[in-house]
Amino acid sequence: MHYLIIGYGNDLRGDDAAGRVAADTIAALHLPDVTVLSVHQLTPELAPILAQAHEAVFLDADVSGCQVVRVTHVLPRTDGQYAGHVATPGALLALARAVYGRSPDAWLISIPAIDFTLGAPLSPQAHDGVVQAVDIVHHMLASADRASAAEP
Repeated sequence: MHYLIIGYGNDLRGDDAAGRVAADTIAALHLPDVTVLSVHQLTPELAPILAQAHEAVFLDADVSGCQVVRVTHVLPRTDGQYAGHVATPGALLALARAVYGRSPDAWLISIPAIDFTLGAPLSPQAHDGVVQAVDIVHHMLASADRASAAEP
């Protein structure tokens, strides 16, 4: 597997589902060499799948109040970022590296989120962020494919 896309969040809590909605949208494109997962939360069980990827993209709702979609390079981090069975992208990368000997290059795409009401649909802001996030992933994959084709 070349690329792994993981969208995560609670699809029962309004904008918290933004990462999963983006992942589901990408999955519907049936892109070659791309595996897409839509999960409630990041758990250690994802580490073996992550270790097999060349590149990974995490998609999540951004609760910080930032109004724009952000793309952040994620590095493996081992500073106690587990809360029970829940991990951050950096902690999951560190686990994959520690247990399986490798972790992929990875990015986190943070989607603006404002409404986490139980049972609410995505807010217009989160919906627009999902559209932008899907477009960003599409461009990232296209750029990576062009770079791969240019290598000897």
